[in-house]
Amino acid sequence: MTEGPPDGTTIPQKQNQSKTRRRRIHFSGLSSTLVPTVCVLLLAVLIMLPVFIRGFPAGFDAVRHYRWTAHFIDAIRDGALYPRWLPTANNGLGSPVPLYYPPFPFYVSAAFGVVTKNILLGIELSCWLALALSGIGMFVLARPMMSSSASFVAAAIYMAAPYHLLDLYQGATVSEFWSLAWIPFLLDALRRVVAAPKQRAMGHLAFVYSMLLLTHVPVSFLVTLTLPVFALLLTRDLRALTRVALALGLGAGIAAIFVVPVIFETRYVGLFFKFDYRDYFLFEHLRVALTSTRFPKDSSLSSYLLDTELVAFATLALFGVSSVILWLTSRSDQWAPKRRATQRAVWVVTCGSFLMSTRLTAPIWKMVPGLSFLFYPWRWLVVATAGTALFAASCMRMIKRQPSWQSLNIAALALLIAFSLSVSALMVWRAPYDRAALEGGLARRDAREYRPVWWDGQVREESWQSPAHIESGSCEVQALDDAGIKQNYLVRASSESVITLRPLYFPGWVARVDGAKVQIAPSAEGNIQLTIEPGEHSLALSFEDTWPRTLSKLVSAISFACVVFLFIRRKKNAPG
Repeated sequence: MTEGPPDGTTIPQKQNQSKTRRRRIHFSGLSSTLVPTVCVLLLAVLIMLPVFIRGFPAGFDAVRHYRWTAHFIDAIRDGALYPRWLPTANNGLGSPVPLYYPPFPFYVSAAFGVVTKNILLGIELSCWLALALSGIGMFVLARPMMSSSASFVAAAIYMAAPYHLLDLYQGATVSEFWSLAWIPFLLDALRRVVAAPKQRAMGHLAFVYSMLLLTHVPVSFLVTLTLPVFALLLTRDLRALTRVALALGLGAGIAAIFVVPVIFETRYVGLFFKFDYRDYFLFEHLRVALTSTRFPKDSSLSSYLLDTELVAFATLALFGVSSVILWLTSRSDQWAPKRRATQRAVWVVTCGSFLMSTRLTAPIWKMVPGLSFLFYPWRWLVVATAGTALFAASCMRMIKRQPSWQSLNIAALALLIAFSLSVSALMVWRAPYDRAALEGGLARRDAREYRPVWWDGQVREESWQSPAHIESGSCEVQALDDAGIKQNYLVRASSESVITLRPLYFPGWVARVDGAKVQIAPSAEGNIQLTIEPGEHSLALSFEDTWPRTLSKLVSAISFACVVFLFIRRKKNAPG
C-alpha cells in the first residue's frame, strides 16, 4: 500500500493546493500590473481633459503638425504606403517634409484622424496615447526597484512633469512629446540586455530604439549620446556591452528607412539654417521668469524660453532635493547591487542632462559633431525629466523606511512636488486655443528648413490656373491627372517646347514621354521643367525612390527580419 505525504494529505490534494497557490500568485501579479495600468490610462485622460474640452492647443508648433498631418493623410490616400512627398502641401506644389521629419507620430495621428474623421481630434488622441505610454514606460522602468504603488507614483510624476506639459500645452510639439514615451522603455530595455543574455531583451531594445529614431531626430541624437554612458555605468562586461551595441545597431537598421535618406539627402533642403543654440542655454533668464507678471499670450519663442526656465528650475529643484534625501536615507538600506547600479546610472545621466542644458558645457557643444543642430539646449530636459520622476518616487519609498527626520523629509519633498505641479498647472492654464488659426494654417508654406533649395519660396496661386506653363515653343498641355505622386498629361507640340509643371523640382521626380525617361530640371522658380519634341505625346510624372531611399528599405527589411528572428528563435528554444 502506497503511503501518503507526512502531513496527511493525499497527492491529488497536494497537486490541487499547488495549483491554487499558482493561481493566486498569477492573479496577484496580474492585479499589481493591471490596476496601475488602468490608473495610468485614467490619469492620461485627466491630464488631457482641457485638450478634449477646448481643442488642441495652438502652441508653438501646432500649425505645422496639423498641416503636415493633413497632407500626410492625403498622401496615404493617394496610394503611398510610406509617403516621401506631400503632394498637396504648399498649395499643390508639394513638399519633401516626410524625408526629413520622422513619420511615426504622423501615422498615429493619421490613423486616429481617419477613424474619427477629424484631424485635430486625431492629433489629440495621439497625444493621449503618447502620454499614457510614457506613464506605462516609467512604471515598467521603476517596477524592479520599488513596489507597484511606488512605481505608479513615478509614472504619475513623469506624466504630470512640467516639461511634459510644456511640450503639449505651450509648444504643441507633438513629435518631441511622443519621444518622452520611449525614454523609460529604452532605459529599461537596455538594463535588461545588460542583466541577462536574452534574445528577447535585445529585440525589445532594438524595437524601442527604432521607435525613438522614427519619432524625433534631435531627441534621438542626444539620447544616443547618453546611452553609452548609461550602459558603462551598469556594466563593464564586454559581452554585455556587445549585446547592447548589436541591439542598438539593429534598431538603427529598422529605422534606416527614415535615417538613411536624412544622411545622404540633407543637401536638397536648408535643414540646418535655424537658430543659434548659444542663445538658449538654461538658467540665464531665471530671475525674469520667476518675477515677470507679463507672459505674452501668443506662443512666441521669447515666452517659450521663459516658460522653459521655470520648468527647468522646478525639475532641477525636485531632483536635487530627492537626491539629497535619498542619499541620507539609503545609507543603511541594503539594496540589491543591480538596483543600486541602475539608480547610480540614472542619477549620473540625469545630472549630465541638466549640465548639458547650461553654458558650462559650451566647449562640449563646440567639440561634439552635430550637437549644435539640437538648436535648443533645453531639449536635454527630456532625459532629466525621466530621471527626476524616478528619483522622486524612490525618495518617497525610502522616507517610509527611515523614521529619522521623516517629517522634515516629507515636508521638503511635498513642497517641491507641489511646486512642480504648480508649474505644470501654469503651463496648462496659459495654453492658447485658436481652432480657426489652426485650420487656416493649411494654406501656409513650409518652414524654410524644409523647402527644396531650388524653390524661391513663393506660392503663386494665380499662376497655376492651367496645368502647365509654356516657357518657349508652341504646344498645348492637357492634364489627365495633375495631382498626387503620379501624374499624367497629354501634350501636343507643333515645335520643340519647354514646359514647366506645377510640382516643385526635387530628386526622385521622374518624367517619361511616351514611356521613355527624359531629363528634367528646376525652373527659375523651382518647379519641374522639361523639353518636349514636336508631336503628340503622353507625359507621365512620378515620384520614385533614389538610391538612398531604395537602400534604406533594404536595410530596414533585413534588420526587421533579424529582430523577428530573435523572437521566433527564443520561442522555439523555450522549454515546453
